[in-house]
This record gives sequence, C-alpha cells and structure tokens, in this order.
Amino acid sequence: MKIIFLTLIVLNLFVSPAFSGSVKDEIKNISSLVGLQNAQWGLSVKYADNGKDLISLNENKNLIPASILKIFVTAAALEYLGPDYQFTTKLYYRGKINKGVLYGNICLTGGGDPSLGSERVMGATSFNNVFAKWTKALKKLGIKRINGPIYIDDNLYEGIPISSSWAWEDIGNYYAAWPSALSIKDNIYKLYFKPGQEKGSRAEVIRTEPYIPGLKFTNFMETGPLGSGDHGYIFNMPKNYRAVLRGTVPLGVKEFSIKGAIPDPALFCGEHFKRYLKARGIKVQGKIVRVSPIKKYAPQKLLTEIASPPLKNIVFTTNKKSFNLYAEMLSRHIAVTKGRNGNLAAGLFTLKDFLSENGIDVSEMKLKDASGLSRLNTVKTKNFTNFLVKLYNKKYFNNFYESLVSPGENGATGHINKFAIGTFFEKNIRIKSGSLSGVRAYCGYFRTKKNRLVSFTSIMNNYSIKASEIDGLHQKLFLKIAQEY
Repeated sequence: MKIIFLTLIVLNLFVSPAFSGSVKDEIKNISSLVGLQNAQWGLSVKYADNGKDLISLNENKNLIPASILKIFVTAAALEYLGPDYQFTTKLYYRGKINKGVLYGNICLTGGGDPSLGSERVMGATSFNNVFAKWTKALKKLGIKRINGPIYIDDNLYEGIPISSSWAWEDIGNYYAAWPSALSIKDNIYKLYFKPGQEKGSRAEVIRTEPYIPGLKFTNFMETGPLGSGDHGYIFNMPKNYRAVLRGTVPLGVKEFSIKGAIPDPALFCGEHFKRYLKARGIKVQGKIVRVSPIKKYAPQKLLTEIASPPLKNIVFTTNKKSFNLYAEMLSRHIAVTKGRNGNLAAGLFTLKDFLSENGIDVSEMKLKDASGLSRLNTVKTKNFTNFLVKLYNKKYFNNFYESLVSPGENGATGHINKFAIGTFFEKNIRIKSGSLSGVRAYCGYFRTKKNRLVSFTSIMNNYSIKASEIDGLHQKLFLKIAQEY
C-alpha cells in the first residue's frame, strides 16, 4: 500500500523542473511518514511578483483551513474600507435639560468598532477611558441626573451572532466571543477559580473581572495536576446568563483564571456605563433598553463620539493575534459597506464577491465563518497562494504584509512564535498560521537566498502525529525551498 501511495504523490506533485532536487525528495519523505500517510496535504508555492508556479501538491483539494482564512477578510476590509478607515461609537441624547436634569434619554450607538475598550490594538481607547469620555460629555452639559433610560443601539449588525457550525465546546469561551455592533473590551471577561487542595477536588468560582450582572454558573470545574494549566471550558450561548463550567484548572496556585465571552456585549456596555455614572454622581433613573430598529437622532443631539484607531491597526491585531472576534466583525462591516445587511450570511457573500473580483475561483469554496473556527470551511491551497500573489500589487500590501507574524518578534503568539528562530528565515518570513484539532495550516511570504519573494500555502488535515512535529517539518521544507529558488 505504501508503494501505491507514493506513486499517487508523484502524480500529484509539481516541482519546477529547474529545481527538482532536494525539495521534491523532502516532500516525498514528509508524505511517507507514519502519521501523515493517510492525512490530506495541500501545498502551493509561487513567485509573488509574477505568480509563476514553483511547487504544487494537491493544490485543488478542498481542505479545512482554520485561521489562515482570516487573510481573506482582513484584505477585503483594507480594500473596501481603506487602511485609514475609522469606526465610530456615538453617544446621543434626547429631551430637555433643566437645572441639571435630563428629561429624556441617552443612547449608545455602536458603529462596529472591534477595538473599543481593547488593550490589544495600538491607539484604542481603553475600557475606563471610554466611560470617562462619555461621562465628561454629560457633565459638560451640566447633567447630574438622567430622568429616563440608557438606550443601547447595536442594530448595525443583525441576525444570529455566531456560526451554527461552531463547536459546542468553543461557544462561551473567549476565542468564540460573539460580534456585536456595540462591542467593548474584546467582549471578554476573566473568570477566577480557587483550585482545591488535591487533584480531582472541586475548583471554586471566586469572581469575574469585570463584573457581569446576572451571570450565573453551574460549576463542574475540577482541580487538575500541578502545573497542568488551563483545561477549563465555559459552555454558554449568546445572551444566555447561565453558563456551565467543565474541565480542570491547575493545582498549587492561590487562584487561576480562564477567559469567557460576555453574554451580551451591548447590554454589558450599558450596564457598566450606568454604574460608572452613579459612582461619579450622575444618577440614571431609567433602565437599560435595547432599541430596534435604529433610532434616529439629530446631529445636534450628538454628545460625543469615539473614533477607533486606523483600520490598519485593527488588521494588524486580527492577523498577528489571530483574533476571531475581529475577523467576524470585519466580515459584517464589509457587507454594510456594500449596502447589505450586517449579518454573517451577507458578510460571507460579500467576502466571496471580493475574492471573485480578485480572480479567485470560489465555485467550490465553502465558507461558514470569516475567522476559520468552523470545521465546515473548505478552501483549496491554490486559492490562498493565488490570492497572496494578487495582494502583492495592492496599494495596501505593506499594511497587510506587516500584519503577518514574523517569528520571534515581540508579541508573536501561537504555534509559530519560535518558527525558524536562529535560521536564515528569522527575518525573511511572514506567516499567518491556523490550527484546529487535526488541522495545521500556514500561508504567507518568504524571501529566498536569491532574494525572490514567494507566496506559499500549506494545509494538513487529519494527521495523527504531534502538531509540533508538523511545524518542524515545514520549517525544514521551507528552508530547502528558500535555498533552491
């Protein structure tokens, strides 16, 4: 059976004839390894400036891409919105002000800013400064009491906030935070536990930071072995305030935190603002009320607005940190920009339109989200490599290129943060990586020793070796390609 398998590999492998030595042998060696023989592997390498094919292996196979899918939506945002585009979150009021009392209401209107209150994006307004700026605007008008509600308007994005194909064990955790047009603090909270005195004992819930009114937990969290780290899961759905906790947190620490998705970001924003105002002497007599449809306010009723950092900074974080929430929000926003509804389906439709406009064949492409968290996404490796070639001549290429990870850089995260450290590649490769259980993917650019820039994509599905070994195999393969081309 091994002989038959290797024959198939040869038939499906293209290597530029002028460079058919060790690279071709290395690909055959990788394909024949125990744990990869029955895996699906797609590989595509081209010159970035002219798109010339250098290497292709099963480049037409539909494979699960994981987080490398984010390169599509971040590039679409840069093209449709522009690198310097800024999202705005606005605070309006309605009614009359008399002797320090607003007889009316205020309204927080979300503009789809992923970075509001975030510590991840350079130039973003911090969590406390968001509320401080809103409070300052109220005090400037002499308002000491609001005799009405705080409206929250998150209608810019609509529909079910998450993909129906996301795994149940993901939903409720920070990396599956759900998008809202009025998002804040990355829609994430920390949940703190007090581990038990021995392995297997119950871990006690201590608190959440920040405090989320009404959020309750059914706690099955246990204490794991010493030094075992975070193996805890928060099971919850959007707008649900009863979460289930399962898994383990490590023995031997006073307290340990995991991160979860805020159940209703817009409601949380309104509630926190109300408490913030009370602590600073401004009483709100009304409740927090979600409005639907969008409320229309006269421009003169605008109290203040908060602009996001430039989009290029948000794209930088989206790709560099592989942040799912930002990718999902950007997908909805590009749909709004094109006059469509701000929902998941419209976002994915707009994304496919963008790819088609740039010469990418989407006839067999299946997209179920924009972040790559869904295992039902399927894309060909050549789709990614062809797209990277197309981006090379875009005006925003440098913004996109800088958003990819340079291994070893300050703040590099994920399984490639030490990729090729100490080699020729350390300063010559930019990667977007992706990983799910049984999925490892890499795409980006690197320079060869002949100073040619190549675009590359490699996706492996359904392997049975350690994922870390796959990183090592790719490091070796990419180095060989850089030496030969």
